Parts: sequence; C-alpha cells; structure tokens
Amino acid sequence: MMTLSVNGEEKILALNSVIADALQQWGYQCEEIAVAVNNEFIPRSHYQQHQLAADDRVDIVAPMQGG
Repeated sequence: MMTLSVNGEEKILALNSVIADALQQWGYQCEEIAVAVNNEFIPRSHYQQHQLAADDRVDIVAPMQGG
C-alpha cells in the first residue's frame, strides 16, 4: 500500500495502481474530470498507463460551467 495526497486529503492506494484504477476506487467518472499529478495534467488517454507512486500529489478537478 502507498499513501498519496488527493485534493489535499491523504488517501491509501494499492502499489502499482494507475490513475484509472484510483479514479474508479474513489468513485470518479473519467469523462467528467481532469487529473493532475504533481502539478502536471495527465491526458485522459494516459489514465490506463500512468502509474501512481507513493507521495504523489493528485489534483482532481471537475469542469465548471457558466460564465
């Protein structure tokens, strides 16, 4: 298991998890959000391959509508 920061909150995740696995575990729908790892946005097409590491800082944001 590893610990990482998700939107400023500490979360526990299995070793060798990729973004897609983490999002599913945390209840997010991939189509509705954007993900940055250590201040770098990750393309949605890479969620299945981008492996997370202990102490990563993950920011999950949902698009805002309006103007």
